[in-house]
Amino acid sequence: MNRQKIRDGVEIFPLIVFMALTKFLSLKTRAVLGAFLVSWMIRINQKLNKRIITNLELTMPHKSAYEKKEFVKVCGRLIGQTFIELIYNSEFQKRTSHFKYKKSQLEPLIKANKQGRPIIIVSAHLGPWEAVRSVLKMNGLTAGAIYKKNKNQFYEALHIKAIKSGGEPIFSTGLRGTREMVRHLRDGGIVAMMLDQAVSDGEFYDFLGRPAKTSTSVAKIALKLNALVVPAYAVRETTGEIIDVTFEDPVTHTNYQDMTLTLTRSIEKIVMSNPLQWYWLHRRWKY
Repeated sequence: MNRQKIRDGVEIFPLIVFMALTKFLSLKTRAVLGAFLVSWMIRINQKLNKRIITNLELTMPHKSAYEKKEFVKVCGRLIGQTFIELIYNSEFQKRTSHFKYKKSQLEPLIKANKQGRPIIIVSAHLGPWEAVRSVLKMNGLTAGAIYKKNKNQFYEALHIKAIKSGGEPIFSTGLRGTREMVRHLRDGGIVAMMLDQAVSDGEFYDFLGRPAKTSTSVAKIALKLNALVVPAYAVRETTGEIIDVTFEDPVTHTNYQDMTLTLTRSIEKIVMSNPLQWYWLHRRWKY
């Protein structure tokens, strides 16, 4: 057994134990327990704790040390809740009574789908983001997704299964996956993408007051295929029970720079309105 396999096994062991001990509990209870454990783990893990604090110092330097500490605690809890819901995505997708949305916001999507027009849903790692695809699926608009292979070989199977529960097909990052995704879109398919992570081949756009490398591929693909581009987000209400899912107006086709800027500003706005629900563990400003 090689070192990497041992390292991966040790890394995922707590999750396996958690799943075994809580398998007979409700999803709600599992999410509450998971939220507590993940929040605690982030706070005691120097690397993870520092990553969130560093991001806060870049974007919210006015916060005091105490405010940052409390931010990490609450943010960690929400990250944990979303993580558990993702692991059990097949169950989460069925909690349709908890998803609140306006059917009128889906009309441009329904119309485009009937016309066979490609649709790209742009979202962010904010709140329980899989609720977006659940609402789409409820309305006959099943969306595929972009998938990045996980470094942990044991977590990989869980991750793929979770993403597939929200809708298929899923496409791996990279040239081959991109070609398959473009083919799917060209055939009138729907794909959901996240646009809030750093990419080495992106271009710099200000995000939360700091230049951040941002992917321009969404806008370029949309222009090439005449795809409808709609920003959509899922935000957890204070109680944690109800999830607000919103679909914004389609982005006007202009040029890839302006479209990317519009999408970036949309994500920035939702993050600023719900800062605790964003995934601050990402190294958004690493380039």
